[in-house]
Amino acid sequence: MDARITKQRLGNLLSYDWLKMLGLIAAAVAVLYVLFVMIATRPTIAQVYTVYTYSGLKIGKDSRSLVKNLDGTFSYDILEVEMQNFEDSTMAAQALAARRGMLEGDAVIAANYTEEDDMTPFERIASNYSSYNEETGTCDGYYEIPAFLAETEAYLQDYFGTELKGEPDERAVKSSFDRIAATDKRFKTDAQREAGLAEERARVKALRENYLIVKAAFADGSLYAVDFTFTRTNGDAEETTLYPFGIGLGNLSGLTDLFYYYSGESATAKDLVLLFFNNGENHVRDAKYENWAFLRYLLDTYAPVHS
Repeated sequence: MDARITKQRLGNLLSYDWLKMLGLIAAAVAVLYVLFVMIATRPTIAQVYTVYTYSGLKIGKDSRSLVKNLDGTFSYDILEVEMQNFEDSTMAAQALAARRGMLEGDAVIAANYTEEDDMTPFERIASNYSSYNEETGTCDGYYEIPAFLAETEAYLQDYFGTELKGEPDERAVKSSFDRIAATDKRFKTDAQREAGLAEERARVKALRENYLIVKAAFADGSLYAVDFTFTRTNGDAEETTLYPFGIGLGNLSGLTDLFYYYSGESATAKDLVLLFFNNGENHVRDAKYENWAFLRYLLDTYAPVHS
């Protein structure tokens, strides 16, 4: 049998089978792509820390580099950081509503100040993304700051005891790591899991430090809770309740380098308020405590006496 490859035979192959060859190449590329997607580490929504600014805050000199500057701020459980500014417009409101519908977003900064409207941007966004929970008798949507601080301390006590001192309890570290690793493709081998346990140990120790610094800042007045007045109709009557959703940032003297607004002709940040979205217990069982890392960054950068 003559099986030599000649110019004529090669020409015939290319003439008659080139479509088959292209099809095989395309199929191979598709298989490789699917395999890559299946094995690649893709961050969950909870592993992307997203900061929003609301209603046209002005951009300070530090704003454009905020995402880069936050590198190293969060634990291994946060894989990406995003920032997005939403203007007070119909299109921006729809875009923000779509993102919140997917439980995207962790923190939002807005001004509790207005010269024109009945509601400040802080009041408006707090109102737009909060709702009354008939079952619990509370307002959902954001973390109430005093309760969130108390919840964080209770969480840390599982690792460090009531004094919040010493090294973390290894059983507690392994338990929370197993919970995180169950949905994370980075920890498949024994070596990866061992490295992950070290990262988890570092996470809870950093959380303790962040929490204690933030707690001290509330104690000395550098930070303060800001109430949101929630109004609901109960029969023929209206009921109003104060919810401490906001964290006042007005005493961080350098914050205008990040964001500011105009009061008259003066640029200021004295009424800026930070809110943390409540994305649900199952959605961010451990990652929600990364909020304190972001707040610690603001303290370190714009009120460095606390660092």
